[in-house]
Amino acid sequence: MRSIESRTGRGLPRTLLSLSWISCAVLLGSGLGSAAERPRIYAITGATVMVAPGRTIQNGTVVLRDGLIEAVGANAAVPPDAVEIDGSGRFVHAGWIDADRNLGFGSPPADAPGGAAAAPAGAPRREETPTGAVHPISRIHPEARARDRLLPFTGDRKKDMERIRNLGFTVVLATPGEGILRGTSAAILLADDRPVADVILRDDVAQHAAFERGRFGQGYPTSLMGTLAALRQALLDAERYRTWTTRYAANPLGMNRPEQHAAWVALAPVLDRSRKLIFSTSDPRDTLLADELGREFDLDVAVSSASHEWEIAGRLAKAGRPLIVSVAFPDKPEVKENDEALEASRDEMRRYVEAASGPARLDAAGVRFALSLRGLKNPADFPKQMRKLIEAGLREDVALGALTTVPAGILGIERMAGTLEPGKIANLVVADGPPFGEETKLRQVFVDGVQYEIEVKEKPKGDPNAVVDPRGEWSVLIEIGGRAIPRVWTIAGEKGAYSGTAETQGGTVTFDSVSLEGNALTVVFPARGEFGSRSATVTGTRTSGPGGGGR
Repeated sequence: MRSIESRTGRGLPRTLLSLSWISCAVLLGSGLGSAAERPRIYAITGATVMVAPGRTIQNGTVVLRDGLIEAVGANAAVPPDAVEIDGSGRFVHAGWIDADRNLGFGSPPADAPGGAAAAPAGAPRREETPTGAVHPISRIHPEARARDRLLPFTGDRKKDMERIRNLGFTVVLATPGEGILRGTSAAILLADDRPVADVILRDDVAQHAAFERGRFGQGYPTSLMGTLAALRQALLDAERYRTWTTRYAANPLGMNRPEQHAAWVALAPVLDRSRKLIFSTSDPRDTLLADELGREFDLDVAVSSASHEWEIAGRLAKAGRPLIVSVAFPDKPEVKENDEALEASRDEMRRYVEAASGPARLDAAGVRFALSLRGLKNPADFPKQMRKLIEAGLREDVALGALTTVPAGILGIERMAGTLEPGKIANLVVADGPPFGEETKLRQVFVDGVQYEIEVKEKPKGDPNAVVDPRGEWSVLIEIGGRAIPRVWTIAGEKGAYSGTAETQGGTVTFDSVSLEGNALTVVFPARGEFGSRSATVTGTRTSGPGGGGR
């Protein structure tokens, strides 16, 4: 057993290092945003204003009034009733938009579409007869609506949301859960303490689908062929229902009345192309399959992809379908043992090594794509991930568009958000440097004209030149609310790919991520773990273990 230690001075005894969460304000984002206030009148002056990708105004002014952008320009007048914010040395750009993010949801009732009774992948087959006029295949519930599961951003949900907003995100697409045809999504504002109705920017944005199937004994379908057949049949049934109901409404005499089927009603806007169909895929071949299905039924299709679509960039460019690409990279294949190396496929290795260059390749091929936090274990890694994409060749203007104008277009909110133009919603970010700069820190985020200050505090760095090996078992004291809580952390892995666990009251918890800079060890607890999704930085010297001495 080792202890995380620090010396307070020469000759003083070594003591257990105490980790102070400081009300989670330094590293967490839960105390970073100020309390929401009513929209006011602001004028940000003397800033570098990035109106849209490729359009920048030096020494510009942005005027906000009652939740809308009133004026933007180098010569925009400052209203006498405005609160003036000095933007000297600041960069102002539109707030980021995430086109695929589950946020703000409560659990649906068990018998609701998409609820526990819907038997998602991996769950047992539904045994009881569902209530209501639902589809006989439990994974098909296009009538489900994300808005019906949304809850206000208060309490713990507010903390989770603030972590995303403090990265510059102002709008996310709340997407439905599991299923083949999953239901419709809602574009929502990341605003504090407001009723759900006030944060919905656009309802029923898109219908969502996936090639989901269960294992043997979990109910039909259990194969990709079966899933594709179920999807096609659902669309054909919806087409037939639309024709039938139209004719029956015109003249019901002599006709059997059509069934009142919520699933077919929900698919009607998809069939007439007034509502986008967004597929979630886990393989590039599934993305091509989604495109084929879209062409077969003449649908407006987009794809939230597995992020390997750069492998088929040329074919996607010809298809013309927009993508939603995660900024997360695949996990490093395990190859330390001979058996593991044999099991790691060439595709896995290539995808890991070349992941950062994927968006640049899509751009070079002419594929339109948005970027999303989906799949990123620690959202705080978002700025670092963006810099990796840019270092791998992604143009900064394209990166800016992939977080603003492109997702706004996919979600159908381009007339309301995505650029800094008069009349649009006042969703914007004020930072002390360019959007993807290594040292850039966000200072303020405006959502719907409400200002949220971001407190910038440096987390402890330790000695960046120290060379330590963190692997092993550590005794840790964590101070929360004046109480010192003893815990045991175990760190394993290798440089650049550390992992670890913590012994907690609820059992063993696996860290989402473990990183080491010099002798500063940072771990991230999983969401809903003992400390929620939290980061703590430990600075101290290793006392024993591989490669070093100790006591």
